[in-house]
Amino acid sequence: GQSLGYGFVNYVDPKDAEKAINTLNGLRLQTKTIKVSYARPSSASIRDANLYVSGLPKTMTQKELEQLFSQYGRIITSRILVDQVTG
Repeated sequence: GQSLGYGFVNYVDPKDAEKAINTLNGLRLQTKTIKVSYARPSSASIRDANLYVSGLPKTMTQKELEQLFSQYGRIITSRILVDQVTG
């Protein structure tokens, strides 16, 4: 259940993704500074609304990630990637 320090947030509206990038990129969380940017597009429909977030604290939970990013718009999906060996 420990974060690898990165995850994804996918918004309904590309403007919300842009707002999250402009506000949260460089934010200091615990001892980490997060980087928020557009993810590589997986499909045309989410190209401008899918964010890649790195530098997350290893203790950050899925709920905490969604609470932080939900202030900027409606989230379709989000996930924190975790180590498959240790969980």
